Amino acid sequence: MVEYDEHPSKASALRDGRLVVLPDAEAEDCTVWFSAERASSGSVKWEGLLARRLGPDRARLCAIPFWLYDLNLGDEVEVLDSAEGAPVAARLMRDAGNFTFRVRREGSDGDDWRRGLMVDLERFECWFDVRSSGFLALSAPSVHAEAVANYLHAREQQGDLQFETGRTRQPDGS
Repeated sequence: MVEYDEHPSKASALRDGRLVVLPDAEAEDCTVWFSAERASSGSVKWEGLLARRLGPDRARLCAIPFWLYDLNLGDEVEVLDSAEGAPVAARLMRDAGNFTFRVRREGSDGDDWRRGLMVDLERFECWFDVRSSGFLALSAPSVHAEAVANYLHAREQQGDLQFETGRTRQPDGS
């Protein structure tokens, strides 16, 4: 079975108390498709991420992945055009050094918890991409990744949310 999941929302953040959209996301000009095989079922899931073309065979991610690991906001990927003409990621060309975190909160039916998270993490220069009322992805620059992970861990210990990191290796490849 093959699933396609495109999320055209634009990464945004609080900056000086104002909601702003990531400048690269404002300038996005394509959706790049990434394949991720599901080990348990053997099915393939494709995640479509907004990107900005840097050349005919290169694009920079303007979205925060919800399902993929070791791809992060700002990473540059080599792209090939599929038979249908859609850009498909071939490989990572440049790791931007950002860290992706995925955050879930059960029973969330409003924006208050997400807004509170944005306020609390504004000082860490995080960007957010919302999937649903109870699920979001956020990107933190490497200089703040540990502080963001500690903050999310503390909230998880309080039973307020669940989180995971989307990065299984360090930006240097280790």
